[in-house]
Amino acid sequence: MDTKKSKIKQYFQKNESLSIISGCLLICLLIFVILTVIFLSGYENALQGIQEKQISYNNLEDEFTNLNSQYDNLKRRYDNLQDEINDYKDQQNLIDNLNNELLELQKNYDQLSAENADLKEQISELENNNDSGSGWHLPSAVSSSNQTSGDSDSGGEMVWLSETGSKYHSIPDCGNMNPNNARQVSRSSAESQGYDACSKCW
Repeated sequence: MDTKKSKIKQYFQKNESLSIISGCLLICLLIFVILTVIFLSGYENALQGIQEKQISYNNLEDEFTNLNSQYDNLKRRYDNLQDEINDYKDQQNLIDNLNNELLELQKNYDQLSAENADLKEQISELENNNDSGSGWHLPSAVSSSNQTSGDSDSGGEMVWLSETGSKYHSIPDCGNMNPNNARQVSRSSAESQGYDACSKCW
């Protein structure tokens, strides 16, 4: 009887140990499942985050490519504008040089015009002295200049013609004539062209 009780007691003790072990295994399994679920959830979130970051990276890369292309276009435009500016500077320097040359030519022209007016006045005075019988004669150089500035016809008495009008004159500044614009031709040439003598100076 005691032996039977002892065997029953041992059986329950073994079953109790198995129950404890089984409970521990179940708890461990439950913890493992929970950790696995947590890990998988975190892994999916991490994977989704990586995909989103990859998309953002691709978008940024495309934007960088577009910006780089815009920069290249702007750089080409800048270089072209710089070339145009350099060409403009060269043209401006050429214009400045031409303006300086023009001013110098204008000065020379004004000086020569003044000298020409003086020579015409001297020629007129010498001719008046010659016509008055004072014994003055035109120097050969002045006479040559006189004939060159007038008509090619050297025969006959020399007269003055204004830019406008139908009269020939003995002096280059008769009446309202502008001596700077008067020209000298022979009297016969003037009459052949239809000019008549001025009543004021003839």
